[in-house]
Amino acid sequence: MTEETFWDLIDELDGVIDDDSVDALGEQLSALPPEDVESFCAHLAAKIGALAELPLAGSPIPDITDAGHAPLPLSGDAHENLLYAMVAAGRARYESALATPSAVEESEWDAAEAELLIDLAATTLWESAGLDWYDELDPLRTPSPHDEGWWETFRGSAGKSIPAAYLTAARELDQKLNRSAEWLAWWRQTSLRKIKVGITVNADNNHHRIERGRNIARAQFTMDRSHLTDRSPNALRNLASEEITRITTAIATEFQMTPPPALP
Repeated sequence: MTEETFWDLIDELDGVIDDDSVDALGEQLSALPPEDVESFCAHLAAKIGALAELPLAGSPIPDITDAGHAPLPLSGDAHENLLYAMVAAGRARYESALATPSAVEESEWDAAEAELLIDLAATTLWESAGLDWYDELDPLRTPSPHDEGWWETFRGSAGKSIPAAYLTAARELDQKLNRSAEWLAWWRQTSLRKIKVGITVNADNNHHRIERGRNIARAQFTMDRSHLTDRSPNALRNLASEEITRITTAIATEFQMTPPPALP
């Protein structure tokens, strides 16, 4: 995909990131072959990466949501959202910002719904090209030691808090799986680099979805509201082990692997 084609697609946003403009861009992207979707996302990542080099963090950048109030210094998500808004504003404003970073503070931007563009890139890239935006292209991701493992988990709760005994035991098991040569050899049957597993407890019912991408697999498991109910600390620690066994067995079935090894 050429620069011109990328910017023609960005023009579908008409300078603003909102539900309607992102839907319009999404329709265009969904009609493209996987290699063009991948190229679009690579262009987007490169543009965001270039903007991230500008000395904007901590600066008071005007946004239309300020409603006449003095802009606050940028940090965290606000900084990230601004960068996407600057790309969405179109090629002329993007290139002007790169050429004269100090002028960014003199312009007003619309970054309130910038996460919609991030979500669109992530969803389309996975569904079309089998690539994980956050793990494989996101220029703003901060790597952590956990990224080096083949087994990566995200645990959350649909409402209630998660007991500490369960979380502690589950995290210890996660670390052991990543350190185990036997488990790594088991996972290498897939020829994939890693699997990212999301686990949500206190949901309405039990179900799971496992998907294979080009380099990474993703799985989402939801556990119903009885999953953590009325369990002692020792029972919660046992539950963490049972959960890992259940999840890895489902993964083995989905990818036609040998049964998982015994837990370390």
